[in-house]
Amino acid sequence: MVGDETIDSIRSALARGDLLAAYDEVTRGKKMGHQGLGYLEVLTLARLGDTERGLRLYDEYQLEAKGDVDALSLKARLLKDQAFAAGAEPNRGKLLQACRLYSAVYRRTRSSYPAINAATLAQIAGRPATAQRLARIVVQQVLAGGGQDYYTLATLAEAMVVLGDVEGADKVLQRATEAPDADVGSRSTTFLQLQRLKAVSRDAAGIEGLLHHVRPPKVAMFCGNIFVADPELEARVAAQVREIIQREKVGFAYGALASGSDILIAEELLAAGCELDVVLPFTEADFIAQSVAPAGDDWVRRYVSCRQRATSLTIASNMSYVGEMMQFAYGSKVTMGMARLRARHLNGEAVQIAVLESGGAGTLSGSDISAWQAAGGRSHVVRDGPLKRPVMPPPPPRSKVERGTFGIMFTDFPGFTTLDERVLPVFWDEVMHRAAVTLEDYSDVIRVGNTWGDALYVVFEDARSAAACALDLSEQFAKVDCKALGVPEGTGMRIALHYGATYAGYDPVSRRTTYYGTEVSRTARIEPVTPSGSVYVTEPFAAVLEMEADHPFDCNYVGKTPLAKGYGVYPLYRLARPAAAKVQAETRRRQRA
Repeated sequence: MVGDETIDSIRSALARGDLLAAYDEVTRGKKMGHQGLGYLEVLTLARLGDTERGLRLYDEYQLEAKGDVDALSLKARLLKDQAFAAGAEPNRGKLLQACRLYSAVYRRTRSSYPAINAATLAQIAGRPATAQRLARIVVQQVLAGGGQDYYTLATLAEAMVVLGDVEGADKVLQRATEAPDADVGSRSTTFLQLQRLKAVSRDAAGIEGLLHHVRPPKVAMFCGNIFVADPELEARVAAQVREIIQREKVGFAYGALASGSDILIAEELLAAGCELDVVLPFTEADFIAQSVAPAGDDWVRRYVSCRQRATSLTIASNMSYVGEMMQFAYGSKVTMGMARLRARHLNGEAVQIAVLESGGAGTLSGSDISAWQAAGGRSHVVRDGPLKRPVMPPPPPRSKVERGTFGIMFTDFPGFTTLDERVLPVFWDEVMHRAAVTLEDYSDVIRVGNTWGDALYVVFEDARSAAACALDLSEQFAKVDCKALGVPEGTGMRIALHYGATYAGYDPVSRRTTYYGTEVSRTARIEPVTPSGSVYVTEPFAAVLEMEADHPFDCNYVGKTPLAKGYGVYPLYRLARPAAAKVQAETRRRQRA
């Protein structure tokens, strides 16, 4: 049986647009033995954009047999989303396939929900007569029913848009947003639907006005200089931060909680009712010692207050502070990417709020602003000062061993240790030779590559190169002759990726440079829990990729996962290429060949 509390938790997370939390609740419910969570799991995957897995589970769970309008419409929604994910232009064939399925659901259920979706898709696919016929049916049905809930009114507004009555739609949509159930998740889906209609509308300006009503709250990444308490300065800065939060309609925020700017911004975000998600660069105790306590006990108290009211706490790296500014920069990069990921899930926008001392461009916060803007983000920078800095504690003794931040990959072939001795040469040709040929294409960005048995350990210059190589390897391994190896059909390499700081030192045993440290160990513990044929990446890796302009990858959330050897529980993502990117990658491989 399904637990009512579990259902409520999942729907609550979906309503506030926290899709990762919704998926975690689904996973938790399944582990508790609750049955009947299939629909909510697939719905969550649809909103996360993982349409491939959503469609597979839809069929596996036999959701069509439920027969209700929501379950029947869900497959059409997945097909619709696949059509829009196909490339710069939606796949017209898939649009029409989804349109036909929505139409069939409408004929079966007589519900306005599939009817309006069929109408919208017909409009986008260039079938205006069909679109208007269905839209008129929706208008008549909704007006006759007299419903005043959010989705009923939003459905009416969307039908009026298809019929060209944007002015009427504006009035209805405004009423919809005033309904008690007009939550963030609901408005977010309407916002996306209207954006898609806008792209094919003759009245794009009019639809842009409609978007104003349902635009999701913005996600803020916040940062700023550390300073000691100064009531007068804090009052000035707080007033400016407050005005930015209100003007930008911020609803969610990601950042650290260093003394001074960070905590001040966090306090204003909480006062405005925003969700606060704290991201620290390294262990919490070390962060407090380095970035909070030096400014005084009152800042520690304020840190604890914000921390207790925060929705989540993420430690970007479990390592201790080793005296490097690079560790703070790494934490900032992960924070920025997490904010952008959340904004993408909301179909919204991420902005940056920063407090910077005049002339502070050369500080870490100044670098954060530059990095955010280089990735195409908008920044709101409050400048004031001079700021009085605390006396910072001396950093811990630093090792002379070189350190850097890199993409880290571990792979393993399931069942290798049970292979018959006679097929090991076949394995070498089928698997390891493919690996060597693929890795050669990335030789200019590989720091080190090593192998033992069936395993690979590779360190890359950056996350993007690691992602591309891992997917190329996975696609090559999918061509392995499993029958010749005596393993189940479909067996493939498990590939794990992480992005983090490592030591680069001379290995006296192998007599070559090697890379080692906490982050390497973490990556090694991910590979054993990765399914055969999949590429799993950490949240920092997914966040860093999100900071790359137009990267050709999808990072699909798979939940909080216990790592091997009791290494802890971490949120993981499955790396994939969208269909259009797969074609481009295959073309590049052929050109290289």
